[in-house]
Amino acid sequence: MKGYHDYVFLFSFLLISNVCPAQEKIEGSFAFENDPEKKYALYVPSSYTEGTPNALMLGLHPFNVNRWDAISWRDTLTAFAEENQLVLVCPDGGDDGKVDDEIDTAFTSFLLDTIMSSYSIDHNNIYCMGFSWGGRTSYTYALNHPGIFKGVMPIGAAIDGTSLIDNVSSNASLMDFYVVHGSLDATNTRYFPLLEYLEDHDACHETILLNGVGHTIDFDNRNTILSEAYQWLKGDNCFSSVQNVNQSIIISPNPARSGQKISFSEMGSIQLFDSKGTLLCSELSSNTLAIPSNIQAGIYYVRLSSANKAPNVSPLFIMGS
Repeated sequence: MKGYHDYVFLFSFLLISNVCPAQEKIEGSFAFENDPEKKYALYVPSSYTEGTPNALMLGLHPFNVNRWDAISWRDTLTAFAEENQLVLVCPDGGDDGKVDDEIDTAFTSFLLDTIMSSYSIDHNNIYCMGFSWGGRTSYTYALNHPGIFKGVMPIGAAIDGTSLIDNVSSNASLMDFYVVHGSLDATNTRYFPLLEYLEDHDACHETILLNGVGHTIDFDNRNTILSEAYQWLKGDNCFSSVQNVNQSIIISPNPARSGQKISFSEMGSIQLFDSKGTLLCSELSSNTLAIPSNIQAGIYYVRLSSANKAPNVSPLFIMGS
């Protein structure tokens, strides 16, 4: 049986041997686990430059195998990806059309890892989008793989409430969401419960409810709407729109010793990020935050969320004694 690194080597070889510099659409297949012909489709925008970090979008296709597979979904999103200068990665869900089977989840992770090692990708600008079953999977895959995606765009997600993601709710605040949905598309089960879920778990989110639109990706002005959603995800809106309250806190001695804590006046969700936006630690329903041991001097950010107020981001200056 092939190991993970064997797959990475094989797929990297296939990419190199099948791609010429002028080619923008790439597709192929190879044996993966128990599937003798696991398929994928890629789009590389004309703006792509080797050595320059490029944004990446994972595209998850819908369930209907009569219309959708990796290639048809890639082709549907090509104009959107080109306009927004996105490397587009589309795994294929196989004969049953489901992109969230166990083998498909493993294949998606493998595909992302390989593309990120084979292309010049900005690891701080990786996103996930999907329509219908793919929209459902954009929730489940992203929330089960925290730390990968800056933003998620579920479109007409075919998800019945929040039971599939309740066990990973603590990860919702680690990425941004822009929810696109039709007003005629089972909003009481597929839309409003998910918005409440994102709100309840301090996720930065925005939404557009398309008036008179049912369960379809073929709505008017689709690429404009998707581009606006992507640009919102790209823009760090929640951090730029909250009130900034400057507070300097001296940690002495530095590096910090284990057990040092910062106290706040209100109970809530407290998260500590480094200057690159990486989550270092968090506390739920608390008014104290334990500083990680051996943290170095620098500028950090504390995000405070409480039930009665909008999230507040404060610079935290950790300095030597």
